[in-house]
Amino acid sequence: MEKSREEKAKDEKLLSDVTALFMTYGIKGMTMDDIAGQLHISKKTLYRHVSDKGDLVLSCVRMECGREEEEIRKIVAKNLNAIDENIEISQFVLAQIQQVHPSVFLELEKFYPEAWMQLQDSRQGFTGEVIYNNITNGIREGLFRDDIHVEIATRLWISRINAIFEPKLFPIREFDLSEVYRQMFNQQIRGLSTPKGLEYIEKRIEPKLNRLKL
Repeated sequence: MEKSREEKAKDEKLLSDVTALFMTYGIKGMTMDDIAGQLHISKKTLYRHVSDKGDLVLSCVRMECGREEEEIRKIVAKNLNAIDENIEISQFVLAQIQQVHPSVFLELEKFYPEAWMQLQDSRQGFTGEVIYNNITNGIREGLFRDDIHVEIATRLWISRINAIFEPKLFPIREFDLSEVYRQMFNQQIRGLSTPKGLEYIEKRIEPKLNRLKL
């Protein structure tokens, strides 16, 4: 039986609250008892919405992916030039990274493979489409080089995003993931740009930091 609008709203509210807990405290260390206690609800109420913790984590990831995709669609709908669109999307992504407990991505990959695959699918599918369209538009605008193989450039960009969250490459105790993302983005967008694009990027550099404002 399909859930009513009121039931769906309750599900979304619960998942939003649980996602906030995971982002603050991490996932692995929080038991269902901890979650119920933090939300001031009974475990029975919690289990009305999900079957187990794995189901809860997967539902939270699905909802968060959907929310992030919707926010990025709003940015794309502004019809900015390719560089400005890239910068605004990256500012949004950085804000998300900074809100997440540093262990979350490692825990998802290690303990919740279905949820991790959902996140990967979102990057490969939706994010890949946004990047592909952005590069295509940038070439048309004369901001990105016309000798770029768009599909290869898109896949390389996604692979570099994935690499940021690879714990063996960037251990969370040694690297600030926000700074890793900034470095990746700066190199990536400059590598795509024509002289016209690079000149435009220089106008967007924050003088005190000598880098793009992200």
